[in-house]
Amino acid sequence: MEYNLQVQKLLLKRDALSSPNDRIALLKQAINLTDVNSDPEWGFELRLELIREEKGTSRCNDSLPAFTWILDAFEKYPEIFDESDFLWEYKWMLGSVRRNSSIPMEQIDLIAEDFKMRLQRNGYSLRPYYTVKAHMALFLSQLDDAKKYLELRNAESRDEMSNCRACELDDDVELELRLGNFDKALNVGKEMLEKKVVCGHMPFVCYCSCVKYFHRAGNMDKAHEFFNKAIKDLSELEYDTSPVSDVAKMLRFLIDYDRNKAWAFFEQYAHWNIGSEDFLDYEFSKSVLPLLAEGGEKTLTVNSAVEWYRADNLYDLQYLYNYYYTRAKNLADRFDRRNGSDVFNKQLEEEII
Repeated sequence: MEYNLQVQKLLLKRDALSSPNDRIALLKQAINLTDVNSDPEWGFELRLELIREEKGTSRCNDSLPAFTWILDAFEKYPEIFDESDFLWEYKWMLGSVRRNSSIPMEQIDLIAEDFKMRLQRNGYSLRPYYTVKAHMALFLSQLDDAKKYLELRNAESRDEMSNCRACELDDDVELELRLGNFDKALNVGKEMLEKKVVCGHMPFVCYCSCVKYFHRAGNMDKAHEFFNKAIKDLSELEYDTSPVSDVAKMLRFLIDYDRNKAWAFFEQYAHWNIGSEDFLDYEFSKSVLPLLAEGGEKTLTVNSAVEWYRADNLYDLQYLYNYYYTRAKNLADRFDRRNGSDVFNKQLEEEII
């Protein structure tokens, strides 16, 4: 069919591009063609590719609708599609709904249980399910629950739907850091922190967690050691803007360690937060407040796509402080209402005292 050729041409153009935004735009064109031509098999595969592509950005604008379509297509055409083909992406979607302040907790719980049911009926262990539950507990600062779920995770067998060892070690390190068990955290994560096991953003993300918690504990030397490790890995993420909350941890450290470098870091990465998921936006907006609190005017060179961009490059820092505080406060209120807690507002208060 002629439209198949059109889709193939769009995919060839996509493959020649590096920018996720440009690649996503072409995938959406291809998806529209398959929908117009009532081709669920093409639509299914292209939506999975779209989800994988958007995972390399700080946004989740297209993935949730695409995944909803995939679930609906599977229900309509179970004889065509294999449920195992999208369970890995289901894990990603659970992370996205957690980070979206507009999705009620009750709905998130239902989605998690649906994921559990699909794992079981396809013969997989519950290791990924308990990983998802641990992530939610860490998100809510419920550390006892996080510990419980990680123990349940470890009791389950590993299979092809389980997170890799590097990612699981990151969860273990995160918990120990937050419990204040710094020596244990470094010992538990040694294999991954020394890059004997790696995966995607690991150990970069874990380095950033170490920066954050050693910084908060007042151990600036150790925080700087991990910052240097993180900055080396960050230089390899030219087009991947998804770890904007990890960049925020690095920025927050620099604000106290080297303010001049903090300003340069802010200029370089402020645009990564454009259109980002709610939690990522909250983390970045909160982290930059101590830098902007110095007030006055400052010349900054930033990406022209940021909402507050000025052609003359001269910025009122009080205006920028109010801009980011308003964003952080609004998101803190929304998350705390959704979560039934005051965790996010307490975190925000720590940055503005």
